[in-house]
Amino acid sequence: MKKVAAVFILILGTAFSYSQNSASEYYKSAIINDSQKDYTAALHDLDNALDQSPNFDSAYCLQGFINYKMGEYKLAIKFLDKAIKLRPDYFDALNGRGIVKAQLKDYVGAVKDFSKAIELSPNRSKPYYNRALAKAHLDDYPEAIKDLDKSISLDSKYSNAYYSRAFWKDVSGDHDGAVVDFKKVIELDPSYREAYIGLATTLYQKGEKLAACEVLKNAAERGSIMADELVTKLCN
Repeated sequence: MKKVAAVFILILGTAFSYSQNSASEYYKSAIINDSQKDYTAALHDLDNALDQSPNFDSAYCLQGFINYKMGEYKLAIKFLDKAIKLRPDYFDALNGRGIVKAQLKDYVGAVKDFSKAIELSPNRSKPYYNRALAKAHLDDYPEAIKDLDKSISLDSKYSNAYYSRAFWKDVSGDHDGAVVDFKKVIELDPSYREAYIGLATTLYQKGEKLAACEVLKNAAERGSIMADELVTKLCN
């Protein structure tokens, strides 16, 4: 929310100060209710905040995020549009709207929003990751992998980025590269069950059945039902 000139505050005095504090308190209450997953109460708080301060861009943004969590994607877009109209360089709102657009299968629109978010903050890994997923849905695997390369360069411990890059490398025929990335995911997060399945599947495709079965047995011991089923099917 933009600050107003000091002289304006002096002219309006106590009444103006009360209005701003009231909107801020409603917003803080909304954050608390959101963290407790009481979304109805959070949205009510935000309505009150916007009654007090109709240009409260952060309140519109949070309304968008909460509606997204509730599965109300079109409403989420509506509120994020308002936040971005008030603040065109609002990184969180642009990145968030990209996520919602992707959920609505508007992958072209999602790529545009993620690209704008990247322009605003080029050293954050998440927008590159998000844009990569949207590009992959558009079957642009080479560009998706480039974005994942950048995401990983900014956060070398981002296991989801390694997993997605492994998946799309495998789809693109780079099985050796996929194996390296799947192994990195497991190194970073030994509980990442999907990475074991991905690694085993890729090894099996490469003709390395014994290695694939070892990976599946490891995953089965960690509680993966799918891995256990594959051990029975492929490794006996």
